[in-house]
Amino acid sequence: MRGLTLFSVALLIALVSCKAKKPLTVDPTATADLPRESAIQKLREILPTTDYVYCTAPKWSLKQSEITTWTVENDAIGIDHGKGNKLRLAFSDMTDVKVDLSGKYYYVRVFTVVQTDRDKPHFEFLFRIEDRAKQVAELLLSLKKK
Repeated sequence: MRGLTLFSVALLIALVSCKAKKPLTVDPTATADLPRESAIQKLREILPTTDYVYCTAPKWSLKQSEITTWTVENDAIGIDHGKGNKLRLAFSDMTDVKVDLSGKYYYVRVFTVVQTDRDKPHFEFLFRIEDRAKQVAELLLSLKKK
């Protein structure tokens, strides 16, 4: 009986720790010297590999297969999902970009002035590969400053 209780507690702790968000450090200097055109081109290549996109204003949850067109322009990212309005993330609106590991996904959380709740990200891009998530975060940070 005691063994079953210990096993149950250990299993519960393991499950909770797997779902906890673990922040990862992003090195903004890695892409600081990259020209704007190169950063935009890299985003065009990497962003379509995201597994999920969450937007909180307006509220949308999209799988990669539901996104019909990615547009990365000089001033913004556009996401067309064919269900009405096109989602838009303006680089000038960004206030911060963070990367967290939660479960099996790396979350690139983009905070903007559009989202009125400062603790809530405006966009979240989910990746299964850490390097891609970090690279997207670094590129977004470099475009925020330029």
